[in-house]
Amino acid sequence: MKKSIALLLFGLVLGIGGMWWVQRPDAPPPASQVGFIEFTIKIPEDVLSLTHGFAGGIGRTPDTIASLENSEISHMLGFTARIRDTDGTLVGLASELEIFPDDKGIRPGISWKTDWTVNTPQGTLFMYEEEGVPAAHLPAFASVVAGKNWTGSLPAQVSVGPHPSGRGIIIGGTGIYEGATGTFVEKVELRSLTTEGELRGVMYLQIYLDKKEGEK
Repeated sequence: MKKSIALLLFGLVLGIGGMWWVQRPDAPPPASQVGFIEFTIKIPEDVLSLTHGFAGGIGRTPDTIASLENSEISHMLGFTARIRDTDGTLVGLASELEIFPDDKGIRPGISWKTDWTVNTPQGTLFMYEEEGVPAAHLPAFASVVAGKNWTGSLPAQVSVGPHPSGRGIIIGGTGIYEGATGTFVEKVELRSLTTEGELRGVMYLQIYLDKKEGEK
């Protein structure tokens, strides 16, 4: 599983030197956005499954999961994981479904659509975003390419839209999130990467909920 997740994120930054996208700085939320929630996913501990139809460069988890290769949906990727609150307590599950322009895999110069479903006992959020390849992870992978293990902290935003601020968009929910609107940011912090393909890090979903009508 560790190797599979490492390969996934390696695909996100491979060849980054020619990257077309410069990361946008964090934008402050509009005054109407008063609700902030942050969920985290520890990599690889919280990853439950990962599959896609790409021919190479990205692993699958678990090894026995069905591949999407040579099918009508070979350009898609599916990912599920446990989610935690800021104290590290498990609070639910999340699924990420990505649709790429083709089945050639993740590479610089493209962006792709991602749908998120975040499930908690209190309710469910439905969100979508456009993703692109982040430049900030390059030092970690450059170290591994040079034959050296890397440790440190490299946070990077992978959301590039469709909101003008570069954030994703919340489109609704159930339970306590019924009628929810707002924006969100997906970030990945790399913490260690070895020449054997073992990667550790944290994925962050930073959610900005709009103030509902009638709320003070």
